[in-house]
Amino acid sequence: MPKYDRDKYLKIMRILPSSVEKDIYGIPFIEIDPIEVEKIGNGLWLINPHNANKKTKLKERKIIHGFKYDDQLERYYNKPYDFLVKSAGFYAVATPDFSMDPRMSEAQVINATFKNRWMGAFCQSNGLKVITTVGWTIPETYDITFAGIKDGATLIISTLSVNNELCRDLFLNGYNEMRRRFPHSKVICVGAKIDGMGGDVCFVNYEDTFGNADQSVYGYQQKLFNWDFSIPGGDDYVI
Repeated sequence: MPKYDRDKYLKIMRILPSSVEKDIYGIPFIEIDPIEVEKIGNGLWLINPHNANKKTKLKERKIIHGFKYDDQLERYYNKPYDFLVKSAGFYAVATPDFSMDPRMSEAQVINATFKNRWMGAFCQSNGLKVITTVGWTIPETYDITFAGIKDGATLIISTLSVNNELCRDLFLNGYNEMRRRFPHSKVICVGAKIDGMGGDVCFVNYEDTFGNADQSVYGYQQKLFNWDFSIPGGDDYVI
């Protein structure tokens, strides 16, 4: 192999510390980091990766989520050291949500899942707290799409663009399987609740992650969110 500098070598070899466990197809496990999910919306906030930067105020109270177009996520994956610099000082980062589709081959699903988990393991090995972003396609690929996750870890999902006749059942089938496999995990969802989503979920509006306001200062009044279903409206309440 030719000699490469550090960045190019990492991009080609995708090396991780030997202590990082591997799941099927060599997909890295992401360790369980303590995340104060109950404080989201009242002391902690999600921020879109496009809006997160070195000048972001109150970084220690913000979580960079991973829901963005694939071309931007690929830039983070191809320049992971730059992403570390971008993420320094933030409370936590979520792994990138690389697109998956039922029409994709198994190899494509493995690739998307590997990149997601590799970024998480890389960030953890460099001192960042990590939340695993989870996506899925058809049941035949569940062993792949749920690889590299440990029960008890905080997981983040999204309902953006899935509440329709084409996607709803596919989403709910995978959601229920995720809850079955990881019953002790807390779940954050970017987007509105879809009928059929059982269990405690912390819902966050996507528009509230644009980072346009420092939500813990200047008299900001946080919104209620449906975390433990104890608020008026119960299961029917959606933000």
